[in-house]
Amino acid sequence: MNRRMILNAMGAGMLARLGGAVSSLGAAFITASAHTQQLDDFPSGPVRIVVPVNPGGNADRIARMLAQCLAELWQQTVIVDNVPGAHTSLGVNRVVRAAPTGHTLLSSGDQLAINAALGRKLPYSPTDVRGVTRTIVNSQVLVVRPGLGVSHFDEYVTLLKQRPGEVSAALPIGYGSIYHLAVEMLNQRLGTQTNNIPYAGGAPAVLDILGGHVDAALIDISGTTQNIQKRELIPLAVTSLERSKVLPDVPTFHELGVSDFVIESWQGIFVPRATPDEVVAVLNRGITAVLGSREFAASLEELGFVIAPGSAESLDQIVARDIALFRDVAAVAGIKPE
Repeated sequence: MNRRMILNAMGAGMLARLGGAVSSLGAAFITASAHTQQLDDFPSGPVRIVVPVNPGGNADRIARMLAQCLAELWQQTVIVDNVPGAHTSLGVNRVVRAAPTGHTLLSSGDQLAINAALGRKLPYSPTDVRGVTRTIVNSQVLVVRPGLGVSHFDEYVTLLKQRPGEVSAALPIGYGSIYHLAVEMLNQRLGTQTNNIPYAGGAPAVLDILGGHVDAALIDISGTTQNIQKRELIPLAVTSLERSKVLPDVPTFHELGVSDFVIESWQGIFVPRATPDEVVAVLNRGITAVLGSREFAASLEELGFVIAPGSAESLDQIVARDIALFRDVAAVAGIKPE
């Protein structure tokens, strides 16, 4: 497949916006990789990015944007391969069993840690993959329906304590998800209880809050920004350490006195554990260069995502940290793998 066919297959829209930035990134990458002995021609063939979820969601779209830019940067075919199923474990296992050459990548996120924390039966260990770099972070926001009579976080806490177990909270992606863990973690920090309602995704959860059928949700900022701007949802707090650029008037939980409640969804790139350090370093440089492009980041940041590259080691540390955190939350809440 030639270069034109690659770009047509992935869609030329994003590349057009990147313009000369991608070309300059390509030159920088070639210069940097030339200093790595025997890796100056890496990748030497097609690269496959396994995405362990269905096409169409944010994780899939971000992986396809990255693949498009890397194809131009590396002058190689970069294929996105969706392998959904079993709470993402089918796709992860595909990468675990791949040759550790750096040509098969995994684009996954916090679910990698959640599966381990909940004790799900997996055909691999979380340490069977190693990090390359984190790509994005997506904080959550606590929103309530306008008719609930709550406009500030302290009023919400008062309501929860006055009506224990009665205030309903939507759980996008259902039980055992990061949203479920976030709700239970907040309840544990506040000493409160909510009536948790599982949903198949963020969109139906938002629709039921808008319709007045559910009272509240901890949900991704990227999925609620427009509703908040239209005042269809009332935002009370965000789960990041710093305020969101797209919701600058919404305080953090830390500001509101819940200093030990910080939780964020994230995505990152992984490879099989046996992949050599030198290959991981080259992958990290190339992917970080793309993520650092202003043109690449702009459309994502407008939705509330934060571009968050880092070292390979730091991503492994994030996975280990989240496994420990989620395991503790799940144990107290009695969350079991379904």
